[in-house]
Amino acid sequence: MILMPVLDTSFIVDLLRGKEEALQKLAEMEAQEIPLSMTEVNVLELYRGAYLSRKTHQNLEEIKKLLECFQVLELEEPVYEVFASLSANLLSKGRTIGAFDELIVAIILCHDGKIVTRDNHFTEVTGLEVIVY
Repeated sequence: MILMPVLDTSFIVDLLRGKEEALQKLAEMEAQEIPLSMTEVNVLELYRGAYLSRKTHQNLEEIKKLLECFQVLELEEPVYEVFASLSANLLSKGRTIGAFDELIVAIILCHDGKIVTRDNHFTEVTGLEVIVY
C-alpha cells in the first residue's frame, strides 16, 4: 500500500517562504503523482501564524490559495481514540511532542498517511513514516 504524503505545517510554511529544500521535495512528490494533503490542524496552525504576522491579510490570501491545491484531512471520530492512545503512550515514556502534533499524527494514522516535515520529533511516534527534508 502506498501511504499518502501529508504535509506538516513546517513544510507548508517553508513552501510559502520559497525555501529550496521544500520546493525540491514538493517537485519530487508531484512527479510521483500521489495526491498530497494536510490536516485540519495544520490549517489552524497556518491561520494562527497569519494572524501573528505583520502581513496578516497577505498571508491569509496565500493560505486560501494553498487550500485549493491540497486535500484537507478532517478530524473524524476514529481519530479521538487514536489520539488518546498515542498521547498517553508518549506521555508515559516522557516523550510528548505537543498536543497539536499528536493530533496531526492521529489524523495521519487514521488516513494511512506519512508525514512530510522538517521536525525530527515526529520520529518519536512508533508506526508513523516520517519524511524529513
